[in-house]
Amino acid sequence: MEWFKRVLNPPKVTKQPENGATGKIPQLESFGPTYSRTRVIPVSAGSLRENRVMLDDTDYITQQFKLLRTLIFNGMRPAGLNALQITGFGCGEGKSLIAANLAVSIARDSRQTTLLVDLDFRNPSIHSLFGLGETVPGIASYFFGEAGIEDILVNPGIEKLTILPAGCRTCQAPELMGSSKMEALVRELKERYPDRFLIFDTPPMDGIPDALVFSQYVDMLILVGRAGFTTRDSVKRAIGLAPREKVLGVVFNGSEVPGQAAKYGSRSK
Repeated sequence: MEWFKRVLNPPKVTKQPENGATGKIPQLESFGPTYSRTRVIPVSAGSLRENRVMLDDTDYITQQFKLLRTLIFNGMRPAGLNALQITGFGCGEGKSLIAANLAVSIARDSRQTTLLVDLDFRNPSIHSLFGLGETVPGIASYFFGEAGIEDILVNPGIEKLTILPAGCRTCQAPELMGSSKMEALVRELKERYPDRFLIFDTPPMDGIPDALVFSQYVDMLILVGRAGFTTRDSVKRAIGLAPREKVLGVVFNGSEVPGQAAKYGSRSK
């Protein structure tokens, strides 16, 4: 099964948040979890918008992520699948931004809680997109025996969304990805809560083994490409490496919003 969904960064918004001076994130009425052990680091709606993490339900881009969310649910829910890997053909295609916005969209679905895990140990960025700070501890600390999982989980002030940052960079990424500890962790995360949807942000397929090594643990994966940027050779290499039976589809990033000329800039990762 293969589908293409075009998503795009909106033009930069300069107006002030509509929810008061603090820019509080609007929440849907729900029966979400109470975070008693998970650290809560509230992030303003304005900061998220500045980093292109979309929350405005009236925005065209937010609606596109809701459509993408629906396509993913239709492809995974009937089989009881809940672990999705986001990867790319190469660097600079916006796969981490796709992962972040998709996680927010899924968390706002009434039937799901969401855990977003940053496994791009070579170039982590989820903590930056959510404004968690550059020194926030992450999953690397867990693998190096410096912290437990409960010590590094973060809620960014968005109901039903939990983030597991990568933490420090490490050149031991393939060894971490392929370790029995990683396999056990993913299994635990998949099975503990029946309503939890997992999104794993991993490096691109092109040139490094990390994403391919990790793909053995997930149910499905999505490849992110970027219009006018992803090369034909990168696509051929990635398609040749990816486990075809797990490829749910491709997100085509960097296309134009109808009536607008805005596109993802060079900051896309």
